[in-house]
Amino acid sequence: MPTRSLIVGLDGADVDVIHGLGPARLPHLHRLMSEGAWARLESVQPPATLPNWTTFLTGVDPGQHGVFDFTTRDAGYRVRFTAGTVREAPTVAARLDALGLRCALIGFPATYPPERLAHGAFVSGWDAPVAFAGDRSFVWPPALHDAMTARFGPLRFDDVDEFDADAPGWHAALPAALQRRIARKRDLALALLDGSLLGRDDWDLFAVYFGESDTVSHHLWAHHDPASPRHPVGASREAREGLGRVYEALDAALGSLVASAGEGVEITIVSDHGSGGASDHVLYLNRALAEAGLLRFQPAPARRRAAQALKDAALTRLPPALREQVFRLGGTRLPSWLESQARFGALDFTQTVAFSDELNYFPGVWLNVRGRDDAGIVDDVAGATRAVREALLRLENPFTGQPAVARVWRREELFDGPHAARAPDLLLRLHRIGAAPGYSLNLMPSASAPPGTGPWRRLAPEEHLGRKGRSLPGSHRERGFYVAAGPRVRPVGEVDARIADATATLLARMDVAVPPEAMGRVLWEALGKGGTSARTLPAAPEQAPAPRASAAGEAAIERRLRALGYVD
Repeated sequence: MPTRSLIVGLDGADVDVIHGLGPARLPHLHRLMSEGAWARLESVQPPATLPNWTTFLTGVDPGQHGVFDFTTRDAGYRVRFTAGTVREAPTVAARLDALGLRCALIGFPATYPPERLAHGAFVSGWDAPVAFAGDRSFVWPPALHDAMTARFGPLRFDDVDEFDADAPGWHAALPAALQRRIARKRDLALALLDGSLLGRDDWDLFAVYFGESDTVSHHLWAHHDPASPRHPVGASREAREGLGRVYEALDAALGSLVASAGEGVEITIVSDHGSGGASDHVLYLNRALAEAGLLRFQPAPARRRAAQALKDAALTRLPPALREQVFRLGGTRLPSWLESQARFGALDFTQTVAFSDELNYFPGVWLNVRGRDDAGIVDDVAGATRAVREALLRLENPFTGQPAVARVWRREELFDGPHAARAPDLLLRLHRIGAAPGYSLNLMPSASAPPGTGPWRRLAPEEHLGRKGRSLPGSHRERGFYVAAGPRVRPVGEVDARIADATATLLARMDVAVPPEAMGRVLWEALGKGGTSARTLPAAPEQAPAPRASAAGEAAIERRLRALGYVD
């Protein structure tokens, strides 16, 4: 029986890039767009990787599934590297599995530990704690890992070291390395689809993830975009054309997957967010809060300076495998301690009203609330919220004379559910620089600022291309990419959709009722006949809980994410 539903995840894939490259270079994407419905898909805010993929995979609000970042803040001022192990809801694949449907979910972030599907297969993504060659712990059933390794060799995660991006020739070599990675993932997916790997080709839902569109956008956007303020002079042709080449490889892989899935398949293509360029303007948000009288720094203690030095040395001077081993020596505590010190070690919380994690991909501000936070001083939360909001909206970019912050949300305005408190109290949208679509501000950690720096500075030319752990020339955008095509979808062209709508519409196309807790709506305007939604998903995550990592598993995730540098 042919695959009933095929999902291809393209991390960070951007509509404007796809339009710009055109149908001659991306024939499969443009054909599917013309045959069905497509959207500039609205991400949950801010447009970060983990909450958006988790929303798509579960269909529920981040306040319900509980995944907001690679880390989770504990009581007080300590963070733990958790990634998706704190997820409070099962994926749609697990709930379809309970109906007896055959599902495969391959490579998506924030899916460790793998769900133990009774009728299917599950391979966790790159944030799984598997060092730099995958092991059995991130694959279900374990026999699939053995079959994958026997046929394709060890699954490796260290083929592109993003901390080495300032090495000569790195950017020119990146496109070919990503093309090879795409080919490996394509071949693995095809072997699962055609039954040659697990002995079955009767999948009801088959979902596979590609992250290369995000990686190439982060590193090669300035090469691709001649108007970028970080566009390098004299860049190689390989680097300048690299972003387009990677998109072409993804389009070809999509064509192979669609052909292998067979006739009558329902096709969904989705990205978690879009991509765009970053400016050369840097904002140190905690320094801006200090200038507004809302935060107080303490003299840099020796232990914080040592933590920053150790972190920088481990991330930049060691090869990936050795980097992993160094963080492993720290057991359960070293990575989290380093991150907590880097974010918060310089703050005097006895005189701080509000503070930020200073995460470029997730700009937010916490209030230092008495009774909730160890050294909290805020009693009037509503009053403090108003004061902080007003200070943020008054914040001016000295290089443009324009406001730095476009919008401030209370988390309750964005998230609904029992786990919304895991998000910062306030979430920000920063103004872009220049004419639309503009270039993003770079939110960077105050601890990394050169001595004597205030809240603002401009990147020096030698910093323009960045590397992992520093500001990158490409950044996230709040509109991703979505295509629905297949027997149930009419050729309606562009529609308006949010990322959770893609999930609800997927279920309707599979004749499965959308559960009442779902965040999205069915895009009925794009669907043709059918979609009776006869089957009902098993109710309630409490009856089908998502798997959780052990304490040892969380420690391994801490080491893995620290070694990868997904948090600065």
